[in-house]
Amino acid sequence: MGKGQHRRGSVLKRTVVIIAGLALIVGLGAPYWVGQQVEQKYADYLQQLQRFGYIEVENLSYERGWLEANATYELVLEPEFAQLYTGLLGTAMEQEFEGDPLRIRVDDQIAHGPFIGAFASIEGQADASGWLFDQLVQMELDGSLSHYDARVGFDQVVVGEWAPMQMVLTAGPLLSDAGLDLRYDLDYLGGEFSYDPALGEYRSSNRMGQARLEEPTAIHTFEGSTAEFVASFPEGVLRDVTFTSQEGPIVTESHDGGQFGDSRIDGQSVEAQLQFDEEGRFEGFTSRFALQGFEAEEPELLLSMQEIVADITATRQGESSWYGQLDFNLDGLALHELDELGFEAQNMNFGLGLEPESESHFQVVQRLAANDLNIHGMEGPIAFHLESSYGQLPRAQYDTLWDLIHEAVGQFSWDDPDRLLPVFERMEHVVEELIAGRSTLSFKPVRFSMGDADIEMELEADLRLQDLVAFEEDRLLAPENSLYLNVNASAQLLNKMMRESLRQQYAGMIGDDELDAMAMAMAADALGPMLELGVVIREEDERYSLEAQLSDGQLLLNGEPGEWLLEQF
Repeated sequence: MGKGQHRRGSVLKRTVVIIAGLALIVGLGAPYWVGQQVEQKYADYLQQLQRFGYIEVENLSYERGWLEANATYELVLEPEFAQLYTGLLGTAMEQEFEGDPLRIRVDDQIAHGPFIGAFASIEGQADASGWLFDQLVQMELDGSLSHYDARVGFDQVVVGEWAPMQMVLTAGPLLSDAGLDLRYDLDYLGGEFSYDPALGEYRSSNRMGQARLEEPTAIHTFEGSTAEFVASFPEGVLRDVTFTSQEGPIVTESHDGGQFGDSRIDGQSVEAQLQFDEEGRFEGFTSRFALQGFEAEEPELLLSMQEIVADITATRQGESSWYGQLDFNLDGLALHELDELGFEAQNMNFGLGLEPESESHFQVVQRLAANDLNIHGMEGPIAFHLESSYGQLPRAQYDTLWDLIHEAVGQFSWDDPDRLLPVFERMEHVVEELIAGRSTLSFKPVRFSMGDADIEMELEADLRLQDLVAFEEDRLLAPENSLYLNVNASAQLLNKMMRESLRQQYAGMIGDDELDAMAMAMAADALGPMLELGVVIREEDERYSLEAQLSDGQLLLNGEPGEWLLEQF
């Protein structure tokens, strides 16, 4: 019995020793194994950086110890892109630059797991150099350009913080010699960042405190802002980049009140998103810029706007062709001159777009409108609304034009600008082909009013543009051409427009009654011949109308044959 207990005790001791030995081996080996894994993940991260196409990693050094590692590397612009950037800026400033435009040195101190409660922790800093900071902008700061701390979880997710700092940027020798003496004091409040390799997503947010920009003519004060950047690259391919920012009030104080005025912006925001296809090629973007509460005061002028919003969208179709839309909206515009109202508008907007119409054609679409536009000295507010389109443009020529643009960029050389001449000649030929064929024109609807007086118009046409420009009977009356025009205007509007023209011409030298009489006489003189010929018809409610229709080689004017009108031209 005693011997059995002794044997069991010996077995237990050996088991404990073996387990302790294994635990010691694992404990001593785990940091080494984790260190290897961290080094591999670090290399993968740097490869991901280079996939952006504009950045290269140089002078990488990774020194791995048992529990810690030190990594240093430098980020530089891709050589071809850096050369193009240097050439463009050098030519613009009539200077020659040597070396790299920008070089960022990164130094990371890495602590390995598993005994720190994470896969790894990183304390890093970054510094910048290059002729951009030597010649154009110079920095004054305590310590490095950027300092950050991060932890890498066992799930490989990176979470970190940007350290706050204060920075001063001043104009470098080149800008100072050009008279651009600038000083920018910046209070950076820090931010957060994260990287999730499983999702392929990087996020970074930043907060800015007060900032101050001094220039020779004014001082600009920024109350603060926030910004966020998100990059998505699932399966290692960049697919989406999003940037958003929101800024607080911006105040400008002029040094010379007699020449320049003060201004204020209550706030502004920016949203931009870039999309990339499955191969990582740029294929589209959307952006929005919004400004709230703008007010600018010059010595004899005050301009104010409640809000400005600009939206831009664009997508690439095929290898290189781009289509998109621009929308610009302005609310609450007012311009005052010498304590008098210059003009004001409740709302104004403009839109312009290129969009596919079919597999073989595309069209240009435009919109222009304003409500309650009041101009000093005019009777009644003005409003107008115009929607137009120009279609049946051949997509083949449009695609060719974009191909030529890319070819021109590829052949661009400061040393031999004549290399582009053949490309430009081909572009000119393609543009002629682009607008030479049949086209559809549409102005529908078109409305214009001055107070209660108004005009409405519709125009639709399907013809060759050269036929419309030539305005020759045998070409316009071709069976394949068609056109519809309808105009309806009030007599009151015609009188008001004539009156405004006379008022501008005589600049207050004649009275209102005489202006009215002269305007009515001018309108009658202008309309008289057209009424006699039947080109314009007088309606019962003091309105005038005109209707023209071209179809199957026949022109009808107000329902009657109108080929005689073409003979007048």
